[in-house]
Amino acid sequence: MAREFRRSVPTRHIILALFAIIVIPGVLFSALLLARFADAERGRYRQEAMQVASTAASAVDQQLRGWQATLQTLGTSEALQDGNLEAFSRQAAAVKAFIGVDVGLRELSGQQLVNTRRPWGTPLPLTPLPGDDEVIAGRRPVVSNVFQGALAQQPLIAVIVPIMVKGSPRYLLHVSAETKLVADVVRANAIRAWLIGVGDRAGVYVTRSEEHERFSGHPGVSAFLAQAKGGQGVFVGTSANGDEVLVGYARSELSGWLVAANIRQAVIERPLWTAVQWLLAGGIISLLLSSLAALFLWRMVATPLSALTKASAFLGRSPEPLSIPTRLREFITLRDALSDASRQLAGTKTELEDKVRERTAELVEAHGKVKAEADERHRIEAMLAQAQKMEAVGNLTGGVAHDFNNLLQVIGGNIELVGREAELSDKARGRLQNAMTGVKRGARLASQLLAFGRRQALAPRAINVGRLLRGMDDLLRRSLGEAVQIETIVAGGLWNTFADPTNVENALLNLAINARDAMEGTGKLTIEAGNSFLDEMYARANNEVVAGQYVAISVTDTGSGMSPEILEKVFEPFFSTKPQGKGTGLGLSMVYGFVKQSGGHVKIYSEPGHGTTVRLYLPRSHKAEDNVVEYDSSPVTGGSETILLVEDDAAVRDTVVSLLGELGYHVLTAEDAAQALAVIESSIAIDLLFTDVVMPGALKSPELARKAKQRLPNLHVLFTSGYTENSIVHGGRLDEGVSLLSKPYTREALARKVRELLGSAAVASELANASVARRLKVLLVEDDALIRMDTADLIGAMGHTVLEAANAHEAMQLAATQEIDRLVTDVGLPDLSGIELANRLRETRPHLPVVFASGMSQLPGVALDSRTRLVVKPYQSSDLESALA
Repeated sequence: MAREFRRSVPTRHIILALFAIIVIPGVLFSALLLARFADAERGRYRQEAMQVASTAASAVDQQLRGWQATLQTLGTSEALQDGNLEAFSRQAAAVKAFIGVDVGLRELSGQQLVNTRRPWGTPLPLTPLPGDDEVIAGRRPVVSNVFQGALAQQPLIAVIVPIMVKGSPRYLLHVSAETKLVADVVRANAIRAWLIGVGDRAGVYVTRSEEHERFSGHPGVSAFLAQAKGGQGVFVGTSANGDEVLVGYARSELSGWLVAANIRQAVIERPLWTAVQWLLAGGIISLLLSSLAALFLWRMVATPLSALTKASAFLGRSPEPLSIPTRLREFITLRDALSDASRQLAGTKTELEDKVRERTAELVEAHGKVKAEADERHRIEAMLAQAQKMEAVGNLTGGVAHDFNNLLQVIGGNIELVGREAELSDKARGRLQNAMTGVKRGARLASQLLAFGRRQALAPRAINVGRLLRGMDDLLRRSLGEAVQIETIVAGGLWNTFADPTNVENALLNLAINARDAMEGTGKLTIEAGNSFLDEMYARANNEVVAGQYVAISVTDTGSGMSPEILEKVFEPFFSTKPQGKGTGLGLSMVYGFVKQSGGHVKIYSEPGHGTTVRLYLPRSHKAEDNVVEYDSSPVTGGSETILLVEDDAAVRDTVVSLLGELGYHVLTAEDAAQALAVIESSIAIDLLFTDVVMPGALKSPELARKAKQRLPNLHVLFTSGYTENSIVHGGRLDEGVSLLSKPYTREALARKVRELLGSAAVASELANASVARRLKVLLVEDDALIRMDTADLIGAMGHTVLEAANAHEAMQLAATQEIDRLVTDVGLPDLSGIELANRLRETRPHLPVVFASGMSQLPGVALDSRTRLVVKPYQSSDLESALA
């Protein structure tokens, strides 16, 4: 212990060491930082000088290039080329009004012909400009030095452009601008204390950011100009006012003018001197504070040792450790003991906290897993319950629809037979018509039930919703009335979707009518169609949603809106907020079922008092839009062919036999598929097999049709049913090549469908073959989305395939990957002109026929021939068809 006392450090040494360690390195380090700061500041100002000069030079170049481009564009004037100087004078005046500087036209001798400072016809002087000889010799634009204007009588600059006629300069076209316009550009770039000056190639001031009038047109400082060598640089010199300045300079690329930015050295050095003053003040303050600290520590050393003895008696009684001065021998033992105790306590506490934290984290993680599994189980259970409910509803509606539609078929068929066979009074015929209306309403109700149960037979194809909406415009306006304002918004580049167009129209009409009722017949209905992507997160949050690309159709009204309680029930069958007798409650259910059966998704947003938005998501189709063959809608007659009718319901069978017999057909009947197959195998000549889909017995209708086609290859097959089950419908879609007539059907529908299969098959085949032979692949290029859509409709209606592009770049990409037979292009495209596009495509397709669409009756430089046609907007379908021929 005695040796430890002898090795201890005296208190005065500690105080002196602290003084030296704290004060002296701090002062030295501050001085070093100040020196580095001074170097960095000077370097920064040199860099900033270059940057300000370069930025100002670029701004001046931009102004001059704008004038030069304007002159070059004006130089292409047809009036100037034709020598009509009066017309050209008006054009020059219009340009002056646009760019704000005067425009002049002179002969090569300098004789002025046009000057926007004077009205046309005023005698003008001979005014050669600096740079004329350089323009004539080099045949290129030149920016002049500063000169005194003959008419303006003030310093001017000019941008001079040669006007070439037959390869030689004929005129000199120039803009003459007051130098203060350049001053405006320079002032915009003169930041903080920087001053910017611009001098021409002769060393004459063009302008200065300050005192423009004093310096413009006067020679620059010769000593300054002597140091400004090369394209750019930095130096220290003397300004025109005699101040020592830091100068950065750059040269204008277009004019060769010198642009210099300078700042007074006093501005740069002022913060450095301020820093030195602060450093001195800080050093003095540090010395004073250190002295006070030394005095305080010295007094602390004189604390009696008895105080330490008394303090040691409280160890263990108070959780707080004693305040112990450092590096004193008397406190070493006590400090070590307290440190060990504190360390042990801290270690124990930390270990305990770590264990608690680890256990808590395990519990939180386990709870999170359990909660996630429970949420996932609830979601799957909800999906299962929904699927089971839909399956039950589907089975129920399917069975009901089959029997119900059979009853409706019997009733409807006999009503039509009575109406045609009996001589009835007008009153009786009215009653029959009312009864027929009831049959149709019943059929619609059954169809809605099948739609909600996702059991209807869809006939989907690739469609463009934008064109479908345009086709529905008149129908919507008639259905909703004049008091409802309708706005249709179709996004550009709308994708195709694969859906049944009839059911899409029915769904939209249903939503529109619901919106009209919610708005009480007055308001605004907005229908929007656009592209949408539903990601994985959205799919997980919404049952029965597959992530991917969709076409979104939004129907928004300004009605009363719905509460959250009502929103939960809107898609349930027979739920309606309308008064009793005003609706079946199947409208939204039908929409929901159809969209789900089509592989889509429905979302509804509504708040009381803020209207409602229903958004339908239909899957995107990458196929081209299908062209539907338009059949003749004129009344059809029957025929004399033989039809085998297979129907297990006797009442339905008798009714259909009567309908077909009245149409002139020879009808054979069978109660089930086995009887029908026996008739077919009896070698009786049969032209059409007309069979119900749902049949009793082991042999089903699809199998009957297959065996019948094996024995009679030319036999036509027509299915009928009020509910198809999964016999000829898979994935909600009618099997390809299958013809179906849904029950209940009218005599007219039956006659047309039978005649379509029997009488029009050969003609339809010939028309299809002829259409394929004439079909062309047409590349349509039009930047206006509405015109492009209309033109694509016209070309598609002609039986051709249309590839659409909004600009020349997209068109060339399509042409690089696909064969095209015709190019139809607008002349004024946003990137290249249509003429340039045609020339580029003909580099690889020399014989490509091209049709230009333009508002002009002539295209300069384009020779029209058998491969190059022109249609003038607005054009008719016949004009376009003739041009494509």
